[in-house]
Amino acid sequence: MKSLILIAVFLGINIICFAQVNQLVKINQEAQFPGGDQALVQYIYQNIKWPEATKGKLIMDEMNISFDVLPDSTSINVIALKKVGYGIDEAVIDLIKQAKFIPSIQNGTAVKMNIMFVLPIQVRN
Repeated sequence: MKSLILIAVFLGINIICFAQVNQLVKINQEAQFPGGDQALVQYIYQNIKWPEATKGKLIMDEMNISFDVLPDSTSINVIALKKVGYGIDEAVIDLIKQAKFIPSIQNGTAVKMNIMFVLPIQVRN
C-alpha cells in the first residue's frame, strides 16, 4: 500500500514538472545602428577625437563593447569588455552613448535589447 502511494506521489510530481509551458521570446527585429555594423564603425571613426596618448603611436587592436538599446533608441550600460587603452575606450563609449539606434521589435512593440559589438581599432598618428 505504501508503495502505491509513493508511486502516485512521484507520478503527480512528474506531471506537474512536465506540464510547464515553455515560452520562447521571438524577436521580430534586432536592435541595430541605422545602416548596420559598418555604418556604426564609420560613425565612430568619423566622430572620434583621438586622445593625446595616441599621438605618435601605431595601435592595431579590437575593442569588445556591450550595451543595451532602449525602446526610445538610446543606449545605456555601455561597457568595454576588452579594452584598448590610451583613452580610446572612453572616447568610443561616449560616442555610443550619443548615438541613436533602431530599437528591437518584439510582437510589434519596441523592447530593450543587449548588443555585443567588436570594433576594430587602427590608429596611425
